[in-house]
Amino acid sequence: MGILPRMTSSKLPRTERAIRLFAETLFSDLDGPPPPDRIARLAQDATALVSATTQRARFLFQLCLFAVLWAAPLFVFRAPGLSRLPLAGRVAALESMESSPTGAALVLAIKAVLCVLWYEQPENHAAIGGDPFCQPGHRRLPILQGAKT
Repeated sequence: MGILPRMTSSKLPRTERAIRLFAETLFSDLDGPPPPDRIARLAQDATALVSATTQRARFLFQLCLFAVLWAAPLFVFRAPGLSRLPLAGRVAALESMESSPTGAALVLAIKAVLCVLWYEQPENHAAIGGDPFCQPGHRRLPILQGAKT
């Protein structure tokens, strides 16, 4: 269902690992993190998207991701490195960074890209009550009856 064809192996392994960490934190709920296969699919899609961009866009995305993963714990008075925190600590750190004027732009830039890709997955799309995806040959909009031309 992705925008780009799936990659068999990542050309950006560190970026993919960082995306997995951020996504696991972002999409976790009270029951815990989402299933690992969904996170893996998201990380693969996001890495494919980043790989297909210009060198400058790739650099800026990776810079934002690195800055968030390094600096987010500072917003909850912990040592740098989001991966060092337990899941609840990571969630608190990202929420705190997102609510601050200095960190919001960085978090929201990554969050926007990942949310688009996350809700493109059929299971996640259905979980929020989204309309079914378009299928060729099937009408989704009602035909207007009795309209005067």
